[in-house]
Amino acid sequence: MGEQPISDSPRMIVPRVCVGVITLMWVAAGFGKVRDISAFVNVIAEHRVLPQELFGLMWWVGPGELVLGLLLVFVMGSELNKPFGKMVLVFSMLSIVGFTYYLSLVSDAVLRESGCGCLDGLTRVDFGIEGAERKVKYMMNGALVMLHLVALFGPGAILRKHAKRVAMEEGDGQ
Repeated sequence: MGEQPISDSPRMIVPRVCVGVITLMWVAAGFGKVRDISAFVNVIAEHRVLPQELFGLMWWVGPGELVLGLLLVFVMGSELNKPFGKMVLVFSMLSIVGFTYYLSLVSDAVLRESGCGCLDGLTRVDFGIEGAERKVKYMMNGALVMLHLVALFGPGAILRKHAKRVAMEEGDGQ
């Protein structure tokens, strides 16, 4: 009586929302770097982690983040459960893990003073607690990794549940 008919394919709202949040993060980060690339390169120089020979490559980080954000728009649309979409999500997640590792190499004092260069200073915090900046970045990146995991594995779980419901409905119809 109150049952809704099962649609042909599930909408996968939660994984798509996760991809949307990840997309916004990449676009915001990329736009901030493209808007003022020299400030980003200066922050990287202040970190004293990378050799100066690699600073030229930093000019491509912002555009790369914008391209990744664009690719994630396609993933959010039709590519969510396809190999291309999975590949883009894995690359995005590995980038977050790589950036987190990079931050682990920056000293607390430098990170507190210059920031991480991630989101154009939008996430700078000063709690007056030793290492707070790093801990906040780790928590944010941990949350982003969790969103990636939901986006990667959620569609498969949803499709299995949907197939089970369809099979049960077909069994009841006979």
